[in-house]
Amino acid sequence: MTSLSVDLRDYFADQKVSNQILKSLNDRIVYCPILQNLREERDCGVIEDSAILFSNLNKEDRNEVFVYLGRILESVLTCLLASSFKVKKDRTSSGDVTIEDVIWEIKGTSGSNSWTGSTHATKKEGDLINFLGVGYGINKDADVFDILNGDAKIVNELFIGVFDKIKLIRKGSASDNSSRTQLYISVDDYDSVKNQVAWGNLAIPSGSLYKKDGTRKQNVKYLQLETAA
Repeated sequence: MTSLSVDLRDYFADQKVSNQILKSLNDRIVYCPILQNLREERDCGVIEDSAILFSNLNKEDRNEVFVYLGRILESVLTCLLASSFKVKKDRTSSGDVTIEDVIWEIKGTSGSNSWTGSTHATKKEGDLINFLGVGYGINKDADVFDILNGDAKIVNELFIGVFDKIKLIRKGSASDNSSRTQLYISVDDYDSVKNQVAWGNLAIPSGSLYKKDGTRKQNVKYLQLETAA
């Protein structure tokens, strides 16, 4: 564990920082095109619903919102970190940002135990990487129009992990329809990564790796991301 990763963890453990991340995500998500489209369609009378819960959007629309959140997140984290560290945005395939000349990957997820990776040629997530992994606590019952008006928040909690040279598990492969894969943290790495969380918690599903008879649960493979306000 490097001194830089410890400093980053301490930085993200500050309530003021997590609050700023939440505020930025919620303030800027209102500009997401799909949400803007819904408001325009309601205002011109082609949508009769006076309220649409986020959970009632179709999968494609929700995914567009999540992609937009990810783009906001990368910019927000990079600019926040630049106030306390030497930071440069990295537009190459080697990573998202350099912090004190060290390359870090940034990813956000709405999932409970994985991030979306890439199957491009370098497969950078298949190697040991420095990883800023964020999880969004999505308010699925929020009304889309309340989100747009600032009366509800789409993200009300966060998970932030600062993982120093972590080996993520890649599941999935490229297909004609998708070049995305899922990235997980193995339960076998729990002892080495549990203290690398700056905000929220990493948990073993069902609380234990072992059955009452002492044998290993074979179906428990990946750590769960627990968000916090």
